[in-house]
Amino acid sequence: RIESKMGLFSNMIMGKGNRPDYTPDMMPKNRWELFFEMLRLNFLNLLKLNLMYFVFWIPFWIWTWLNLEMLMQYDSMEAFVQSGYFSIYLIGACLCVAITGPAKAAMKYITRNYARDEHVWLWSDFWSAFKTNWKQGLAMSALTGVFMFLFFYGLIFYNNMAGATGSTMYLFLQVLLVVMGAIFMMMNLYAWPMMVTYDLKLSQIYRNSLVLALGRLPLSVGFGLLTMLPLIVAGFWMPALIWYFIIGYALASFVNCSYTNSAFDKYFNSRIEGAQVGQGMRKPEEDEFDDDEEEAERKASWASRVTGRSRKMEGYDDLDPDRGEDKK
Repeated sequence: RIESKMGLFSNMIMGKGNRPDYTPDMMPKNRWELFFEMLRLNFLNLLKLNLMYFVFWIPFWIWTWLNLEMLMQYDSMEAFVQSGYFSIYLIGACLCVAITGPAKAAMKYITRNYARDEHVWLWSDFWSAFKTNWKQGLAMSALTGVFMFLFFYGLIFYNNMAGATGSTMYLFLQVLLVVMGAIFMMMNLYAWPMMVTYDLKLSQIYRNSLVLALGRLPLSVGFGLLTMLPLIVAGFWMPALIWYFIIGYALASFVNCSYTNSAFDKYFNSRIEGAQVGQGMRKPEEDEFDDDEEEAERKASWASRVTGRSRKMEGYDDLDPDRGEDKK
């Protein structure tokens, strides 16, 4: 019984000894294979990562819960807004979002490495990335918080002005604000992974993110909606928010980084000397090398069969090894 337990422990640490060696042809051949393989291998680590990151969001959720309790005392959301408490909630929420920046940068670093099959020491690498990117992470999250405040406050202001004046100009401004919010959301898809991958200034990060968000608009919209799907569902069914307590943050980050790794390979890494492209996937050179080996083996096999036959075969010198038949 002790030996069986030791064997189980050894298999968990060292792996099973009867498994075949991992060869290049076992590597994922495309992004989809890489995504699902890395998700399978790192699912439990994503649960742990989500728990680590969620700690930094506890102030936001507590603050939101307290204000929901306050909202219940009013007859409608409009009355709550008119009372001025909503503005107070926005200010507090923005401050809570701002402090999550360094942790978000660390999470993006971890999930970026998972998405391209790089080794990660979850605890130590998280805090290392936290310390390395805390300045830019805090700046980006603070900007996000300020944008959130201006966005929601602007919507409320323009809505009140449209109702008071009946002018369509304020409706147009509301639509414009929604478009700006959508673009900012799509920029964040690229900005955070870019920050932990390249040594760039904040202005360069946002400029490149804007170009990618608009240049790859359909994909940016699709992945943006996919990231916000739990929030959209929670708008109709509040218990869906528990998704964020379990794995929501880390899984969304993993999906995000899986996509941005592909975009960065195409537009950045392929133009940077020495930068690796397609990390975690089987390289095209390996496929060509294997094809050459297979071709050489096929010709050698054909030659051995021919030389084993009688030399009396007519037209032997005219045989083409590529076709295996007489040219005549």
